[in-house]
Amino acid sequence: MKKGLIKTLALSLAAVSCMAFASCGGTEEKYVVNAIANENNEQYAFCIGKTATKKTEILGAINEVISEVTIADIVDYYNSVYDALEAGQDAPASPLTKVNLSDNTGGTLQIYNESGFAPFEFTDNQSNVIGVDMYIMELAAEKLNMQIKINDVDFNAIVGKVATEDNAIGAAGLTVTEERLDSVDFSNTYYSTVQCIISKESNNYKTLEDLKGKKIGVQKGTTGFTLIEKEIKEGVLKDSGAQVIEYDNGALALTA
Repeated sequence: MKKGLIKTLALSLAAVSCMAFASCGGTEEKYVVNAIANENNEQYAFCIGKTATKKTEILGAINEVISEVTIADIVDYYNSVYDALEAGQDAPASPLTKVNLSDNTGGTLQIYNESGFAPFEFTDNQSNVIGVDMYIMELAAEKLNMQIKINDVDFNAIVGKVATEDNAIGAAGLTVTEERLDSVDFSNTYYSTVQCIISKESNNYKTLEDLKGKKIGVQKGTTGFTLIEKEIKEGVLKDSGAQVIEYDNGALALTA
């Protein structure tokens, strides 16, 4: 994927949940992001298995962190880090509270995420997963006297992993949905977002109706996939010739 395109996507993700990518082939043309009108805001939260033995303690620590920090400042900082890395520069000095978990003795908190969703999770030049969600997890682990282990997996696998592994956490810009609540419990929400369409500037698709007859790339397991699948089956895209194509992450969808 071209660096300029990645940067455009990353900056957009700070404000919107980019779910539908109109497939247009690979050129240097700029991409635009348009929020879908009349779609409800979505809320991000962290998830844990319903039967986790330390669920109350872990969610309590996460909720404390959410109440104590200013999420916008964390998002702004990790956007600046991503921009610097993409430009081949050193990351800027952090204005955030430093966290050191090396001396913690309360065990290891397993974190499941998918690192293609900057500024919430992405990799630095040493292939370490960093971002908004990882920083919040570090702060929560500090309260729990725990260390963390980050498991970078396909987004579609995260809820299943968390549901079946004791005391594991899903930290991946996860939207709270009724379907996910059947398998996991969530922390308090920490970020509000909306669904959007990314398309080439020359197409500038703005509504679901604009996607009739198009191939629509979505990331597997996301609320964007759920929305498009529903619209094709029974909504404005029904019998329109629109096709949904699933990808492991949003970046791959943009290169289709």
